[in-house]
Amino acid sequence: MFRPNIHTLFLFTIGVCTFNSPTLSQINDEFCKNLQNFGEFYQNPDSSSLQKAELFLSYQHQVGHIDGTDQAGQGFDDSFEEFRRFWMGLTGKFGNYWKFKFVSQLSNDRNAYPGEYRQWGHETFRAANITFDAGRLWQPKGLDDLQFGYGRRTGRMADEWQRSSTVINCLERSSFANKLWLYDKEKGNPLAAWVKWTAGRHTFDTAVFSGTYDDYLGGWEDSKIYYGSWLGDFSEGSSYELLEYWISYYKQDGSIVEDRLAGGNDWALSLVNRIGTGSWALHSTLAFGDNGDQTNPNREGGFGGIVLMPMYWLKEEKLKLVGRYLYQKADQAEGLKLNSRYAPLADRRDSSIDLNSGRGDEHQAVYLGLNYYLCGENLKVVSGIQHDELQSMGSTQFRGWTIGSSIRLWF
Repeated sequence: MFRPNIHTLFLFTIGVCTFNSPTLSQINDEFCKNLQNFGEFYQNPDSSSLQKAELFLSYQHQVGHIDGTDQAGQGFDDSFEEFRRFWMGLTGKFGNYWKFKFVSQLSNDRNAYPGEYRQWGHETFRAANITFDAGRLWQPKGLDDLQFGYGRRTGRMADEWQRSSTVINCLERSSFANKLWLYDKEKGNPLAAWVKWTAGRHTFDTAVFSGTYDDYLGGWEDSKIYYGSWLGDFSEGSSYELLEYWISYYKQDGSIVEDRLAGGNDWALSLVNRIGTGSWALHSTLAFGDNGDQTNPNREGGFGGIVLMPMYWLKEEKLKLVGRYLYQKADQAEGLKLNSRYAPLADRRDSSIDLNSGRGDEHQAVYLGLNYYLCGENLKVVSGIQHDELQSMGSTQFRGWTIGSSIRLWF
């Protein structure tokens, strides 16, 4: 049952976001501009060595509450509080044709696990790469841009992984988007070598990713993923302000005894459409894949799903209403899993309930959220409520509500 205390928390969050308190009204354009440019500390475009350097910081503090029933119909609820993200880094340009980006994850706050688990210090690199602007140097005919890169980066699959966590629209990416994500065994971005180019409306990205994990850069001793994507921007000349299509695919080459990416997925194909005009937009993802070889055969086999995310500005650039519908299905009884936040964590904390570790073969979820932008994407409050139903072999493993809110800052 959805308990009154959850209603109270959600309504309180909406109230905070909707009404201009005296504190929030003091955040003016000058403050927001200073925040946006806060990390800029060096710029010299005429230098032949270092042209630009900026500090990067992403801070997200999050609270959540879950209320639901397990596979036996037993009710439970739990609450969480965590430093969702705390990243710092340095970006810049040098040598006229080179860029660098280094972002360190400085917290591993799984305070929601049993016992205290709030750690500070470098955990892993979210990004550690350099790119060479070959298009600017060589000016190849027929290309608007050409870049070569090496280092740790995101493998972009599904619409929700087309953008950084600093600018995602929901409190959490959907579990289906995360299933497609090319994460390493510590849930970080892997080492890669890539080529990216743009010609008119078309942008192509090809890369080879390494499954070898390391807290810093890593090597090429384990599995490899071969990745390619095409993005077509057809906004100009259409009846929409935004009209994009995006196709991405990867294939993994590696054995079960090696470090692998994406939980060992053998392959995945993602089809994305983004349309929007005026105050509304709709982002859609349709994807398929195969779980690959797993130590548990119940977690192998094919999978597929769809994510629909409608959005509407209630107050332009200030208050956005966000919805999301997710449906995913797998061939095997445990071929899918929920996000680690928050049902599987509640399962670990309470030995009296059994959610099958958040795994099943069919999952539906509906999300409704409200985002209040104090300084655009640089300072905002993201809040949302989601209902999940997870089944395995026709039996419900989890049914319940999750609500959360997060203050998010970055520059």
